[in-house]
Amino acid sequence: MDCPKLRPVEMVPVRNGQRELILIRDPEGLMEESLIVSKDVAYILSLMDGKRTLRDIQAEYMRVFGELIYMEKLNELIASLDSHTLLLNERYETRLAKLKEEYESMDVRPPALMGKAYPEGRMELILFLDEFFSGKKTEKKITGRLTGFLSPHIDYTRGKEVYASTYSHLKNLEAQLIVIFGTSHRVSEKIWNISLKDFSTPIDRVFVSRELKEMIKDHPILKNYVCEWPHRSEHSIELQLPLLQFTLQRDFEILPILTGSMHEYIEGKKDLNDQEIEDLIQSLKECLSSCGKPYIIASGADLAHIGAQFGDYYSLDLITLSSSKAKDEILLDAVKECDAQRFFNLIKEEKDRRRICGLAPIYFQLRMLSGSKGELIEYEQWTDGASSVSFAGCIFYVD
Repeated sequence: MDCPKLRPVEMVPVRNGQRELILIRDPEGLMEESLIVSKDVAYILSLMDGKRTLRDIQAEYMRVFGELIYMEKLNELIASLDSHTLLLNERYETRLAKLKEEYESMDVRPPALMGKAYPEGRMELILFLDEFFSGKKTEKKITGRLTGFLSPHIDYTRGKEVYASTYSHLKNLEAQLIVIFGTSHRVSEKIWNISLKDFSTPIDRVFVSRELKEMIKDHPILKNYVCEWPHRSEHSIELQLPLLQFTLQRDFEILPILTGSMHEYIEGKKDLNDQEIEDLIQSLKECLSSCGKPYIIASGADLAHIGAQFGDYYSLDLITLSSSKAKDEILLDAVKECDAQRFFNLIKEEKDRRRICGLAPIYFQLRMLSGSKGELIEYEQWTDGASSVSFAGCIFYVD
């Protein structure tokens, strides 16, 4: 504990009246409840890099805030962080290894958001979704064969209109298999993280395609991208499943794929045309073709994340929001054309300053949907005045 190191966490500014606080969230999912700390404590946490001693942290705090923080208080803070497994140390490693072993042994991925993002009871969830879709009609006529859809992965409350508008177009979907790309919000070593576990929701169990599962297990390339742990508490795919179950009201199969970061490609450290990406896309296409079942390619992905909650210090005024919306519209033009290269290039040109968290899943979705057309169903730009998240719903089809 002489040089404590905080493990990767999310720090989100929140307000309690006039007081500014910091919400600490655990993307790894080891900490059951989020923590709220003051800004000065959050600053101390930012100094815990594994190199500074407690004396170093004490001196830096004195330099910035002009007052002494006693070593007793620092030790109490360290003990609290350790009890919540927020430090990179033996306690954390032991806890992580135990949870990974338990999760790997499961055949079914249990719902992580049940009772949080949606009701935990089966009938309660069905009634919730019935109200969710109440009065929502398909407003745009899609005349071709549906090949995919883009949906948000923001919480149901903020994304309700876009979710409902998008999923209302899936009622007559004939495809039996849905490949779902989703954003992995935790650090991931792999660009693809394929899950071969079935997923459960309060409504029922959603099965991974048995044929695809066996193909992937034996595939010389795809078998190396089976990685279950990132799926354990990730919401980007989970939020799609109750909506699919309620909309389709029949059995269907899935292949869940969480995508890692593409920042090395944005920064030019890797070439977008490298062999890894080409191998993944071609391998999946070949497996889907061999499987022989009608399928669609879906993604759970949001667009821009700007403002105080995401580390921006500029004012989130009407001009800023309008500018971000205009850039989103250009991105969505590329999405509608299924132009993956242009979609990526547009984000690269602005160095992903607006944090398009759907960059990777949408890019891979568009690569898989080459030759399809897209129809924008609905777009929204949520804001609380200090931060903003934008998201859209699209339907893809071929004539």
